[in-house]
Amino acid sequence: MPILGSRGAGSASAFGLTSGGGQPVFFDYLVVAGGGSAGDSASPGGGGGGMRTSFPGGTQEELAPGDYTITVGAGPGPNGGIGTTGGDSVFSTITAAGGGRGAGNPTNTGDGGGGGGGFTIDGFRGNIPNTSPPQGAPGFTRGNPPAHPNQNTGGAGGGGGASGTGGGTPGQPGPSPSINGGAGTSNSISGSAVTYAGGGGGGTNGMTWPGGSGGSGGGGAGGAGLGPGGDGTDGLGGGGGGGGGGSSPGSGGDGGNGIVILRSPHIANVNVAPGSNSISTQPDHKVITFNVSGTLTVDGYNE
Repeated sequence: MPILGSRGAGSASAFGLTSGGGQPVFFDYLVVAGGGSAGDSASPGGGGGGMRTSFPGGTQEELAPGDYTITVGAGPGPNGGIGTTGGDSVFSTITAAGGGRGAGNPTNTGDGGGGGGGFTIDGFRGNIPNTSPPQGAPGFTRGNPPAHPNQNTGGAGGGGGASGTGGGTPGQPGPSPSINGGAGTSNSISGSAVTYAGGGGGGTNGMTWPGGSGGSGGGGAGGAGLGPGGDGTDGLGGGGGGGGGGSSPGSGGDGGNGIVILRSPHIANVNVAPGSNSISTQPDHKVITFNVSGTLTVDGYNE
């Protein structure tokens, strides 16, 4: 496949086209999976959805004329006291893995695109399955043990989109960075710089201590240990953010749905379904956005 950086930006040849209808079309892509959800009762945050992109300067996807199914990963709700792994997003041969769930023990695996936070063990792995460049960062375990029984014993945040590992220093007491969600990753394929796939902050169990903040890119904040306990907030929909952990006995936040954004030459003949997805035509390119799973129809291009 051609490399975008080897051709003039905005021209038909920049996307691998020659001339005439019925020819294959080359697409840049941004594929973000659904974020993982968090669990209840001082739980770790969910991991941000995996994020894979060719823009700018990466290897594009070549599609012959035809219909192609595009999958947008869902951001799930918690599954009882533990979180739930986010749904995968798929474009052609490119799959971004759902964010790992915030989980509390080795039997509740939280590996994923961005790893979920751990509780009594290390945080879970990001970039699972392995891609290059990485589609996500690891989660992080909480401060364990706390320096004082009344200090924060909350769970760690999950990893963000390829940028930030959730967490900070093991054993750090109080409202420490060890329960913050990891940062997501910025991309401008849509025409504006947007940050996606932040990790969820951890919930806390330590009296008046605040919960962890969500990572940039839509990670939900963790619940604070105040009174009866607070709920974690949901990850950003359309951004693959991980859900924030619930404070005891609060509930964990849902993961955010993912998104798929494509970029083609403006002369490409493409359509999308259903109507909640969209095509924006610019002077030298088209931006094709899938907010929900659907179909991309490719029919070459017209001069």
